[in-house]
Amino acid sequence: MSGHLSSQRISLWMLGERAAEDQRHLGECPECAAELARLKAALSGFRGSVHQWAGRQTSSAPHREWAPARTAFWPGRFRWAAAAAIALLAALIPVYRIARHSHTAPAIAQSDAQLLEEVDAEVSRSVPQPMEPLLNLVAWGSDNSSNTTGKENHETQQQK
Repeated sequence: MSGHLSSQRISLWMLGERAAEDQRHLGECPECAAELARLKAALSGFRGSVHQWAGRQTSSAPHREWAPARTAFWPGRFRWAAAAAIALLAALIPVYRIARHSHTAPAIAQSDAQLLEEVDAEVSRSVPQPMEPLLNLVAWGSDNSSNTTGKENHETQQQK
């Protein structure tokens, strides 16, 4: 073997998978033999402490059969009453939302209609409101009738 045993090879040795080459190396290499001895001592100490702890646990507490703990917070009747109350609430929430929506729907429809009328009035203007005074300055045709029509439109807009 070219070098020392790896930690994986030493672990396999402890688990019982011992190759002849590893056996020969452990007999010749004092460093690997010392590492194996340290690992054996550590595992032996751990085993002893687990046995001590287990002995104290079984001797101090009486042996009882395992039984599932009762995890219910409320007795049977109260549990059914709570489940019924939750189901009732779950059924009433959609009813409440529908009723609330039916009361607010007409007001929303009215405000939407008013907004659409305002938008329609603004879009149907030939000239934006701030530019309406300029209509009086511009002659739109060869005759003055179109100019007077622009003045009349402007006066009508101002009256509104």
